Amino acid sequence: MTGNSPRRVLIYSGDMFNELPDVPYVVIMEVADETDPMDVELPDGLRVAYTRLDHVPKSLFREVTGEVPGELMERINTRLFMVITTQ
Repeated sequence: MTGNSPRRVLIYSGDMFNELPDVPYVVIMEVADETDPMDVELPDGLRVAYTRLDHVPKSLFREVTGEVPGELMERINTRLFMVITTQ
């Protein structure tokens, strides 16, 4: 992402939502290299903070640097669902 402090994020909202021309933003999750119990580790050692959701304008994105494997997305979705339903 561009801006005052560029950062890596996981675009969470899905391809269909991301490509809707009338929706100017996407839902994201933070990507960090610090360990937290509420994260899921990616193959490259970075971690997705699935409890840190945000939405940002599509115009702030520069480039896609990779994709999260389907199995990890299932784990992220399951954990996020568990957090939402238990609070």
